[in-house]
Amino acid sequence: MPDMLDGIDAMMALAATGTVSEAAARLRLTQSAVSKRIQALQSSLGAVLVERDGRRLRLTAEAVSFLERARPLVAELRALARPAPTRAARIGFTLALADSIASSWGPAAVRRALHDLATVDVELHAHRSVLVIELVRLGRYDLGMCTEPPAAADLVLHPLVDEPLVLVAAGAGRRGRARAGALIAIEPTSATWRAVQPLLRAHHPSLLGRPTIFVESFGAVLQMARAGFGEGLVPIGLAVEARLPRRAYRELPGITRRVCLVARKMTQQLAGFAAFRDRLASAAKETLAR
Repeated sequence: MPDMLDGIDAMMALAATGTVSEAAARLRLTQSAVSKRIQALQSSLGAVLVERDGRRLRLTAEAVSFLERARPLVAELRALARPAPTRAARIGFTLALADSIASSWGPAAVRRALHDLATVDVELHAHRSVLVIELVRLGRYDLGMCTEPPAAADLVLHPLVDEPLVLVAAGAGRRGRARAGALIAIEPTSATWRAVQPLLRAHHPSLLGRPTIFVESFGAVLQMARAGFGEGLVPIGLAVEARLPRRAYRELPGITRRVCLVARKMTQQLAGFAAFRDRLASAAKETLAR
């Protein structure tokens, strides 16, 4: 069974990235290890799960069907391996934060939420949003905190806060001025860009008319903007955490991303979940309001 779970993890990473090299980077494994896990899963199932699509790999229809059925079962198996807490025991959750939240206000909000919850412990992790969602679905983590993902039948989304996005000036915080030039933004496949692009089109269409540089992280957006390569679109928490002077960025009315707590259906039935969720929502609002 552990070998099959490893194979399912590898297949999930391949499905999300399309290449063995990217799947290996996501799982922090070698390409050879990922390939061997997928081959072993194919042998166990007696089915062809991947096929070549140019330079990339794609899942066969049989593989897609298998993963959809496997996700909730794998999550339940991993949950069963956790010891059931006694009434007097402390309750522990594993929580994965999207990297942009983890590098700004997220950890402080979690700590604030735990302050009044004497019987709840949280173990924090950080990944890119897409990986947070998949690892929650597979039961690697109990909870995830990320930009609102597309609806999934096996997950429940609990909105926490709407975080404003701001436009960081080119050369922000440095002497002299740089031209605004390009818009620097998070990659189009990210949940944040999918959420804010329609809002930009409705409220600030001129920004979308600029040449756009897409990068993989908000940290890169911020640093490229500070160096003067264009104006950067980042969550306000990141601008504040970077201690940018207030004059170095401006809020964009109507442009926010919804941050949610993501959980499997069975996780939200655990003792302590509702209290932690409600306190975390309050703490997220309080932390961002600062």
